[in-house]
Amino acid sequence: MNRATLIRGIQVIVTLTLASFAYVLYSEIHDKQASLAAGLAHVRPGWLLVGAVLALQEGVFGGLRIWVLGRVLWPGLRVRTAVTSEFVLMFCAGVTPGQAGAAPSQAAVLVHGGMRLVDVATAELLTASCTVSFFLLSAVAIFALRQSGMLVLHGGPQIEWLLFFTIAMFGSALVGLIFAAAYPPLLKAIVRALSVPLGGLLRAAMRVARRVPRLRARADAALAAPHATTARVLHGVDEFHKGFRIYMRRGKRAYAAALLLTFGFFWSRFAVAYFILLGLGIPTTPSTFVSVGPPVVQVVLTQTVLNFALYMSPTPGASGVAELGSNALMSPWVEGAFVVPYVVLWRVLTLFLCMFVGGIYVFRYLGTDVLEAQVEQTEAEKRALEAARAAGGAPASAAPASVSEGGEEAAGRRRGAG
Repeated sequence: MNRATLIRGIQVIVTLTLASFAYVLYSEIHDKQASLAAGLAHVRPGWLLVGAVLALQEGVFGGLRIWVLGRVLWPGLRVRTAVTSEFVLMFCAGVTPGQAGAAPSQAAVLVHGGMRLVDVATAELLTASCTVSFFLLSAVAIFALRQSGMLVLHGGPQIEWLLFFTIAMFGSALVGLIFAAAYPPLLKAIVRALSVPLGGLLRAAMRVARRVPRLRARADAALAAPHATTARVLHGVDEFHKGFRIYMRRGKRAYAAALLLTFGFFWSRFAVAYFILLGLGIPTTPSTFVSVGPPVVQVVLTQTVLNFALYMSPTPGASGVAELGSNALMSPWVEGAFVVPYVVLWRVLTLFLCMFVGGIYVFRYLGTDVLEAQVEQTEAEKRALEAARAAGGAPASAAPASVSEGGEEAAGRRRGAG
């Protein structure tokens, strides 16, 4: 798949996401005859600006989280590269069903920035454990509040099922991550079991790829070594275990900081809804009892439950689920003419704003001739080495050192651009 094809695929997914978002908004306007003019009559831009800053901080502090964890294994990881990887993650999470493209896209940026893939995988899994821990603890706390009658949300039995499913899914994921990191044979057994069906699918795909002249050589190489991928993955499991042991020795503070950053940026993002209420001039005190505590805490609790549903959504960007779920859960605050303005601002600030920033990085990267630049650099290094040997004025060992320094400088420029 070339770069142009990949860009077209992303454009199609983004178009579908925006189209579904537009359809839901149209149905709201058509069914309820909401007046955008009335809903926007008392807008306070200052509060909306605060909400936008809180929304963007997810990319910044999410990037700091992967930076804190990643530099334990690779001290050369730059803050800029880590923050860029987080915004790219948010873009790809928004345009892929179930946020499936999030982790691979972030890994690609970090690897392009010079980090080893196995180190990226280790840091990514520890990052995932932070997110899993946040959702698991949040779901347990909300379930306890609901059982004690201290949290009342619209949705009835559906909310209970959502909480049960969230606790089961994230609890299993956390246990699996711990066992996989601490006991490599378990993860290796899973890899071997999955290699049978996935290997068959990969071989079938390679046979189809052989029909394309540009892919024939790569497909033949993959078919000639059918177990090479599994061997690399099993070797990566051992490397991951070594990385996990490094965290156990000297990465505990980094992991604690990553956990704090996780709780901080999620709660900040959930608070965006509160500042949208202020920005639209909507009273922050709910019309019916929701929970104890100040209004901002009640909004954050409600947004936490809504986010559980968004993570389970099969649609790109949770389109449809997000709008309908928000209308139901935020009904104690948002009603009448404010429904459509609130949903538009909420989606723009909590999803599309960070996606826009991440999309700039994605299309900038895809629009740069990365592979061609690498080929040109390699050819330049070869020519410089040959010229140094032909001149005979410098030892053979000196030329590679200078070339290596030039290569590192060029790689640094590419990392800075990324």
